[in-house]
Amino acid sequence: MAEYVATNENQNVKRGDARRRAIITAARSICLEKGFSKITVSDIADKAGMTRSLFYHYFEDKDSVADAVLDDVISEILAKLDQWNAARETGNVNKALDDIVLVLRSLIADESPFSNKMIQDGNAELYIKFIDRAADRIADYIAQTTVRDFEQMHGLPITNVHETFFTLIIGLISLIRSHPDVSDCTIKQVMAQTLHIENYIV
Repeated sequence: MAEYVATNENQNVKRGDARRRAIITAARSICLEKGFSKITVSDIADKAGMTRSLFYHYFEDKDSVADAVLDDVISEILAKLDQWNAARETGNVNKALDDIVLVLRSLIADESPFSNKMIQDGNAELYIKFIDRAADRIADYIAQTTVRDFEQMHGLPITNVHETFFTLIIGLISLIRSHPDVSDCTIKQVMAQTLHIENYIV
């Protein structure tokens, strides 16, 4: 009997996770189609294939779904950074900077959450919230991985690591979004100058 109850509970948890996931996926999809400010709970529930009452079982309101969508997108960004970090050649700072420029550009591509689509149709407030939260988590990630490795090999040429990376990330996203024609070389130089590692780039 106990095993039956445990199995049922596990199935309910999995079903609940799947439904929550469906709501997040639906909200994210609709947001890119017509902007978050214009969508309703009914739109999200319809897209997810469920009733409004079932929607409210998993989320309090539309804004709570927005938070979940932001966290979902940021987790994807951190996964990309994880791939970049795992592929880094230890000690090759120049190549690491070249590669991170490509990662940054991919995050600001038309289909990405950092693109201009996100700030159209009244989404500016959500976009700013997203940028701040993403920059915070990316800065944490870099401080705990890449910066730590660099410090062990070369020493650390900057102080206030989190704050420096937070400012750099927000600045670079804005620069690339506003001036898509900025060269990779310029982006790389800005990063190197900000981090005081100009001697490591060619």
